[in-house]
Amino acid sequence: MQRAAACADMIELRLDYLRDLDFTRVESLRPLIEDPPLPTIITCRALDEGGRQAIEDKIRLRLLIDGAKRYSVFCDVEAAHYHTAASMEPDQSRLIVSYHNFAETPPDLEAVWEIVAALPAAIHKIVTMASDSSDSLAMFRLLDRAHHTNRPVIAMVMGEAGVATRILGPSRGSYLTYGSLARGRESAPGQLTCEELREVYRINRVSRNTIITGIIGSPVMHSVSPAIHNAAFNELGMDYVYLPLQVRDLGEFIAKFVSPSSREMHWNAGGFSVTLPHKSAIIPYLDVIDPAALAIGAVNTIVVKEGRLEGHNTDAEGFIAPLLKVASLLGKRCAVLGAGGAARSVVHALKARGAIVTLFVRDEKKASDVFAASEVNIEPIGSFPDSHSEIVINSTPIGMRGHSEGESPAPLGSMHGCEIAYDLVYNPLSTKFLEDAASQGCYTISGLDMLIGQAVLQFELWTGRNAPIEVMRAAALASLNP
Repeated sequence: MQRAAACADMIELRLDYLRDLDFTRVESLRPLIEDPPLPTIITCRALDEGGRQAIEDKIRLRLLIDGAKRYSVFCDVEAAHYHTAASMEPDQSRLIVSYHNFAETPPDLEAVWEIVAALPAAIHKIVTMASDSSDSLAMFRLLDRAHHTNRPVIAMVMGEAGVATRILGPSRGSYLTYGSLARGRESAPGQLTCEELREVYRINRVSRNTIITGIIGSPVMHSVSPAIHNAAFNELGMDYVYLPLQVRDLGEFIAKFVSPSSREMHWNAGGFSVTLPHKSAIIPYLDVIDPAALAIGAVNTIVVKEGRLEGHNTDAEGFIAPLLKVASLLGKRCAVLGAGGAARSVVHALKARGAIVTLFVRDEKKASDVFAASEVNIEPIGSFPDSHSEIVINSTPIGMRGHSEGESPAPLGSMHGCEIAYDLVYNPLSTKFLEDAASQGCYTISGLDMLIGQAVLQFELWTGRNAPIEVMRAAALASLNP
């Protein structure tokens, strides 16, 4: 509780986590909350609503009702157990009534709200599970409705696809949002830490007028981009926020959240990053596409401008800039390992500078279909050690933390004679691929350089301002090495 006081405004105590509490005596709460560092909410969840242990309903509800009267500002009881709690004569001015659905966001959310809101209480809380970002839309509508009727409400969607409701909820009338004390200590899926909410997303400064940016993909919670862009916005004092937006159904998201002509989400959309698996799939939904993105066949940046969606690719320039600082590419023999989406931007940038490019791949037929118009050589990955390449680029995810950390796409000892090794993987910063290359005398470039390079270009497209590059780099490093 003392740690929480450093970053929170209020503390919720989940009593059902405690194994050594006498739940039959309200006096057992005194050492915890008689003199708390912040106002407290006490709750003791039933098993079927996420509780951590089985406690008889009459015992736990009595503890909450009496505890709120004597010690805490609020107690939170489930709507499903409201009538039992009501028979215990609660102080309604200290009562939060809550509904949790850990399976879905029900299609009849408005009807659920009507039932919950009819129960007399100080605050009504409704929390559901998201399968896609579009599930957040129903919750934002509910918040708008409650706001217009001056009803105190706590509303959010759980899961990674619902993170936007946790960040934007208070600016749209949610009484509060929840944060954990540390990663790995979350009490609900998709919960961010208090520090992230305060320091990364600047939740106390977000309003309905804040310009919304974010990263569209699946998955996205591993992304360092929110830390990078929000640090840049903060440095320049700009009223922007950058959100992680897990999106599976791209067409629905663009229609309901992004497209100025059809969107149902009432927010000030400025632009979005696009990551896997949507970089190519996004193209049909855009009004304008810059020539580089069209040639590459992939868009990683959307700008919402004058009622239209503009598509850009900053990956290619973000990739090539660090390389041009240390080498001339004209006539250089460049080996690109892998033929996925990242390789498209790499090949485009290398060919534009006159490099001789060979793709080393596992599936030659598939690569030939994708790169038919690129005039590149395509070879099996096994022939790479005999390629005598001067520059080698890993465009595969091999070596990535959580994927194949400690592995390399290049056999040990296969980079003797190479001048430069460039790994697009940035987490971890030092990969097996780069370590092997350095041991063979290669100059190495980390994927962090490309990450920052493409982010700088995105920032400038959205804001028209020069990006604070070193601030962005420091934020990325802090996020990668917390």
